[in-house]
Amino acid sequence: MTGERSDKLHPAALPVIHRAPWLVTGLASGDAGGGALVADGALAVAGGIIRCVGTFPEVVRQLGGCRIIEHESAVLTPALVNSHCHLELSRSALAEQYEGRPGYDGDPTGWIRDLLAEKDSLAGENSGGDSGMLTRARQTLQQMAAEGIGFVGDVGNSLAAEMVGHGQDVRVAFLLELLGLSREAEESSLARLERMGSDGPTVVNCTAHAPYSTAPAVIRAVKQRATRRGHPFSIHVAESEPEVEFLQNGSGVLREFLEERRAWDGSFRIPEKGAIDYLDSLGVLDGTTLCVHAVHVSEAEITIMAEKKAKVCLCPGSNRFLGVGKAPVTEFLARGILPALGTDSRASNRILSMWREMRLLRQDHPALEPETVFGMATRAGAEAWGVASQIGTLEPGREARVLAVDGGTAIKRAADVFEFLTSAGETVRAEWVEQKDDDG
Repeated sequence: MTGERSDKLHPAALPVIHRAPWLVTGLASGDAGGGALVADGALAVAGGIIRCVGTFPEVVRQLGGCRIIEHESAVLTPALVNSHCHLELSRSALAEQYEGRPGYDGDPTGWIRDLLAEKDSLAGENSGGDSGMLTRARQTLQQMAAEGIGFVGDVGNSLAAEMVGHGQDVRVAFLLELLGLSREAEESSLARLERMGSDGPTVVNCTAHAPYSTAPAVIRAVKQRATRRGHPFSIHVAESEPEVEFLQNGSGVLREFLEERRAWDGSFRIPEKGAIDYLDSLGVLDGTTLCVHAVHVSEAEITIMAEKKAKVCLCPGSNRFLGVGKAPVTEFLARGILPALGTDSRASNRILSMWREMRLLRQDHPALEPETVFGMATRAGAEAWGVASQIGTLEPGREARVLAVDGGTAIKRAADVFEFLTSAGETVRAEWVEQKDDDG
């Protein structure tokens, strides 16, 4: 058990001890801090910060006399981290419309066409413009908070979307997405990046859409800016086979789509490489690069990612809907990469639940250890977004973003804990311990 003695605490911030039959630290088994799972666990919270974690007798022995709140039949866990979402698409009904029917069978261009048509339709209706978008996006964010998501990595094309997380309970890290493959689009994106500046707390952070949709000069410039500003560089990578075909051969449905949209002027030089290999050639792969989806990557590319310490985010729900395949999770793990998880948007996922994403991932990859899957939804996401010193695990000094998950009668022994957390899906009932604390 690790902790901080109560005599070091400010008198106005006396600890409250939260006790439950099971406590998940979020750490990998064998790490300091009580391991991944603690029976009859407890943590002490003061001033919104976790002060100590361990078994209930250990915590009481160190901080005796504190108020104790019992969480019967519950598991105390870290808040979930949604590492990839497009909240500005919360008004989309594409995924819901395809309920019970085949999706896009791995062809991204059909989905993009439908998404663009939907956007045009919303623009032509009395949908409230940015105000309507923000209202729906914040409703989605509030639903996420109610299900135990404490942090969202959000990507948007509209500057207005940067305001979604303002004043909300869930922390949102917003990245404005730039794209465009033609010479004109490249110059426009670089000019926009220059206008937004590179310093100061009010400057919006930026990222690039994908290797197949963003000019290499823009990808490099955005990555350099992200490095200077100290935030992750999140980019869609190898989500579908047509993307890889386009990068390797310059052919296929994506080339046809770009020509159809008049977004192809011949200035883009086909790299004749896979997506990861191409990004590596641009010098943008490192420990703060978050490769989203990463479904169609080779073993050699996974080796490159591991060597460069690049992060990965998987979106199993979105991948299922679009029919793009399953990411090589076991290969990532074998090379020391613990992927994060994300829901993506309502345009490709009708239910934005991280509990569901864990369940779907386990269905797609039955051999995965449930403890590993839960670490993907918590610790890995915090590491990917550079906030692991604040959230993602239950350790002294971390923010008290703690969930009490009702295990009911499903959890009778230690082996049941992670099995339940990663397979129950959206039926999981969770509450924030801060609310319990406030209620007394």
